[in-house]
Formats: sequence, C-alpha cells, structure tokens
Amino acid sequence: MTERRDVVIAGGGIIGLALAWELTRRGRHVLVLEASEGSADAAARVAAGMLAPVSEVDLAHPDLTRLSIASAEMYADWAYDLEAASGLDVAYETTGTLIVALHRDHLAEIEHLRAFQHDRGLAAETLTRGELRDAEPALAPSVVGGIRVPDRQIDPRRVLAALRAALARAGAEVCDGARVQRIESGLVTYELDGHTTQVEAMQVVIASGAWSGAIEADVALPMRPVKGLVLRLRGERLLQHVVRTPDVYLVPRAYGELVVGATMEERGFDRTQRAGDVYDLLLEATRALPGVRELELSEVCVGFRPALRDHLPAIGEVAPGVFVATGHFRDGVLLTPVTARLLSAVMCGDAPDPLLAPYAPSRFAAVEVTR
Repeated sequence: MTERRDVVIAGGGIIGLALAWELTRRGRHVLVLEASEGSADAAARVAAGMLAPVSEVDLAHPDLTRLSIASAEMYADWAYDLEAASGLDVAYETTGTLIVALHRDHLAEIEHLRAFQHDRGLAAETLTRGELRDAEPALAPSVVGGIRVPDRQIDPRRVLAALRAALARAGAEVCDGARVQRIESGLVTYELDGHTTQVEAMQVVIASGAWSGAIEADVALPMRPVKGLVLRLRGERLLQHVVRTPDVYLVPRAYGELVVGATMEERGFDRTQRAGDVYDLLLEATRALPGVRELELSEVCVGFRPALRDHLPAIGEVAPGVFVATGHFRDGVLLTPVTARLLSAVMCGDAPDPLLAPYAPSRFAAVEVTR
C-alpha cells in the first residue's frame, strides 16, 4: 500500500528544511526527501552565511532588494524561534559589515555602491582609513577608505543542524539518501537504497537546489549549477566585523573560524578543487588581512549555487498541488525565512504576498500554471 503525507518536499537543503519546519508548525504532516546524507550536498553547507541585503544590494533587481530586506528583518525572531525549537545555537550575529577599499579603483567602486544605497534609503556609513583601522586594527595598512553597513551573519551549517533537530522534535520526517525521480498527479517516485519507492501527497514541493531540474515533473525551469569554492581557516580571531573588498569576503566566527570566499564558475557539477582558485582567494584575503598567513587552512569546500536564467528565485505553484522553491543563486541563506514563511502561507490557503509576484515560476515560457 502506498504511503500518504500531507506534504512531500524534494530537497533537504536550507530552503526545503525551513519550509518543512514552517509547514509542520502549521499542522501539516511533512516528509522531506533528501538525496545526500545529512544534507551534505546542500549549497548552504558551503555558504558563508552573510545576511547582506545592504552590502550586496542588487542594482539590476530592486524587487530582489525588497525581498532580501524583508527576509533580513525576519531573521532575528526566526533564529530565536529556531534555537528554542531545536535547543541549538545558530550563531546569529549583528556586528555589521565593513566594505573596504585597498586602492583608488576599489574606492571608486565602493563610492558608486554607497550612492546607490543612499538613493534606496539603505543605511551605510562612510569611513576614513583611520576609522577603518580603529574598527579593525588587523586590516592591511594599505586600506584607503570604505563604508560600514548594518548587515548580519549566521552559520548555515548550524542552521541546517538546528532545522533537522527542530523537525525531529516536531515529529516530521527527513529521509536521507532518497533521490526523487518523478512527480506526477500527487505521486512522488524516489530511489532509496537501490529500491524504487512511491509516496502520495496532497502537495509536493521541489526544493532541490541546483538539482531541481533533474526531477521529472510539470515544470521545466532553466536551472544550472554555478560552482563556488570557499576556504575555512582556524586560529586567533582577527576580525569582529564581516569584511568585504570587491575581490573577496572574510566572515569571522566567534568560535575561531574564518570563512573566505568565493569563486564563481560555470563548470557544471565539477567538484575539482583547483590550486589556482585556492591561491587566488588566499592572495586577496591576505591583501586585506595580512594575519591570514598565520591561520590554519582547515577546509576547502566546493558547492553549487542553483541559478536560473535571470538569476532570480522561482517560488510558487507550477501545477495543481505542485510548488517550487528553488533558484535562489547566491541568496539562499538570506532568503530562507521569507521563502519559507510566504510559500507556506500560500500552501495553507492564504493569498500570495505581493513580494512573491516577481518570482512566479510562470515567468519562464516552458512553465504553465493551471488551476
């Protein structure tokens, strides 16, 4: 006899797990099918966790800036609730970000960004070289200026663990090693331990990140993976703020980790860790923060950002009872609370929030939504 669930979510990355948690809190019986073990392939396991709607303001997509700010404003309460539900710390920090210029060309680029932020009413404080060095004495003496913005950060690996713990406490199911193959008329077919299995659901969500396009369903989103390489270093904490230059970002953790990133390459699902990429990241990191030379290189990570043709997410219904929450590209961690909250509301019968309108999957010609 085929098993039944209220909701099946294909994908146990940060978006899929957060959506499952929101739906569980709304009383839905949810099953998450995750292809890897422990969400090992989730892009969030590689992500630095910068919650940066101001420093990463999108000049070409003002709607995305609005969605990003809405999500960032949800984060403090969302993180608090998640910690309470899971009993785990997710390392949410509000120390802010310094965007640093190391030479005149950088300064011109940062001043252009500052003007755009000002036009959008976003908070940003111009800092002199001396003010930057006062805020972060370990910065390179060559810094020439920059800006400070009130962005935040979180540890995505801890968020994944906390979401899994919260779901387990709430009685939801997360099935690892289950690769979804097909979704048809509320029937989800997946492979687990070499056997083909099926489960029925009133609603199904595709949230498989860069692998979303591999599932046979009433959707043909133009999905592709964008490879990113990130370094993790350990040692004395050198920074209090997140530090960014136009060429690199450095994210300090309270427990002695420094995350350095990130490359961006169109290489499909190539997991090769190239020495040149590591060298380039370390070179740019040491230009901004010379003390990086003394830290231990503890991990080199490769992940795959889910990118659609326009680099914007697809969030919504693609067929009766079939939804997508994918294509978040570089903003998956930042957009997690708003995606989970607004999509769960739609799935529970609420009218779609206008914030979601630009991300309707129907914007792609290959997708038809029928009601």
